[in-house]
Amino acid sequence: MKKILACILINSFGFSFFSVFAATGDATTAATGKADHFEVTITSPVRVGEATDMVVKVLDKAGSTKKDYTGTIYVTVDNDSKATVPYADDGYTFKNSDQGMVTFSKGLSFTKEGKMKVTIIDAEDDNLEGVASVTVVTGAGDVASTAQEKVMITSPSNGSEIPGGSVNVTGSAKKNSKIQIFLNGKQSGSSQTSEDGKFIYELKNIDQEQNVLQVKLLDGNDAIVWESEKISFKTSVGGPVFNSIVIKEGKQMSVGTLLNIEISAEAKLKEVSATLGDSTSIFKETKDGVYTGTLTAPTATGSYSIDVTLKNDLGKVSTKTAAETITTTELPNLFKNIKSEIAAKKITFTFDLDSEPTDLAKFKFQYGTESGILAKESITFEKNNIQTKSGSYSWYLQDIDPQTRYFRILGLDKAGKELQKMRASDVFEVNLSLASATKCMVSNISGLKTTPGDGVTILSWDAAPDATSGYNVYKKWVDGQYALIENVPTNSYTINIAQWAVKYDDFAIKGICNSGEGESANYAESTNVKTGPIWLLFLLGFSAVIGFFVTRRKFAFFKGN
Repeated sequence: MKKILACILINSFGFSFFSVFAATGDATTAATGKADHFEVTITSPVRVGEATDMVVKVLDKAGSTKKDYTGTIYVTVDNDSKATVPYADDGYTFKNSDQGMVTFSKGLSFTKEGKMKVTIIDAEDDNLEGVASVTVVTGAGDVASTAQEKVMITSPSNGSEIPGGSVNVTGSAKKNSKIQIFLNGKQSGSSQTSEDGKFIYELKNIDQEQNVLQVKLLDGNDAIVWESEKISFKTSVGGPVFNSIVIKEGKQMSVGTLLNIEISAEAKLKEVSATLGDSTSIFKETKDGVYTGTLTAPTATGSYSIDVTLKNDLGKVSTKTAAETITTTELPNLFKNIKSEIAAKKITFTFDLDSEPTDLAKFKFQYGTESGILAKESITFEKNNIQTKSGSYSWYLQDIDPQTRYFRILGLDKAGKELQKMRASDVFEVNLSLASATKCMVSNISGLKTTPGDGVTILSWDAAPDATSGYNVYKKWVDGQYALIENVPTNSYTINIAQWAVKYDDFAIKGICNSGEGESANYAESTNVKTGPIWLLFLLGFSAVIGFFVTRRKFAFFKGN
């Protein structure tokens, strides 16, 4: 026999009425018959604009739950066309996991007071339905007092001071209701109160020192029904100070470029970070007020801004939005055949270029112990001075920290500025642990020149600090090979001119380290060094002239006789 169940709960605000129609018993097992009706449960009364739960259960004629029901239902409210109902457009299709019952949490709200008829109907069977009646009351009804309608801001407090440019706004209002947050007269965002009437919302990028905050409560028609008191607060005036930002690669670079960045700000900050697109890094203070770190340029071409955030020990935060803007472009990588020769605390690199920009003057090596932090650098001589006979370029780095592993090369113009039209090489890795513990290396000698003296020729060259064991002087012999003739401690060598021979020879110099365990990779060559007296040529020539006249007189004498 069918029963109509009604349960009345008395509480401090009135009562809750559970409308259950066409329900028999409390059977919950799957029935073998087809679905006969829906059981609809909605808390009543409910207030205008308040979201509430609705439970829909599928039953057969015997009142058992139809757990295998997978039909689609629609929800309608007969006398409130603007009511919010769940899945209003496409309806809700039961899933096997629903087991014949679904709860629409906070899925139903009404826009006016009165007796509301909520109908659930199957999309394909008009006879398969369920109905519930709900009483909707205004704010002055039995559910809550007028005081509970009001919006209260609990944080920040009136007259407070916050550290930085963001703050969490917390407070209370009518439960399950929409609210709007206004800052300095403009809407900054919206939220919804929870089941217990609480809300929280984060205000970001507050750029004024003095501010006025207000929260407004909306009804079901999104009309403002209550407003909080206006709260005044200010942001900290003594927050961290940002000064400047420098991108060593410049403002234009190829996509995906690793950027070495220097931020100037207040010294001894607790945290300094920068964000570029999806790349965010924490910067380290390398000296007072100077923070260094790296960011990776986006992989797509375009313009992108870098935002900087500073935080001090007091928790005060300041943010510099768009501290700098970069532009990314697609540039070819001209560096190729990069090779390295390693020794204790020293590396010699050789590399080639596919093509050279006309304003390329020299190169810069950047290196470090982490792939994302290439904090150290070395600038080469003019490119022509480091070019080998094969056309490759060669440069060495000395006194390298053994932990250093990552390197890259950039092109510079005559002023020492990085070429924006030339992409830096990819970051490459060199394992210094492969170097011998005793082997050493010396840079190639440069600046070789000759100076004539009194009976001597002085061969000199630029001093090399890493030539700790002096310099080897070589002479080229008739077979074209250089042979060592002497090791000298200083950067000069005196060649005594032979007394009776007029001669020019070829010499070469190499730097030596660690008692001869290492020397320069290439010879510094000087050809046609004078090793015989030039005046001997004059004497030979003068003797020939005298001989000519003497011989002529002899012939004249014999002819006359």
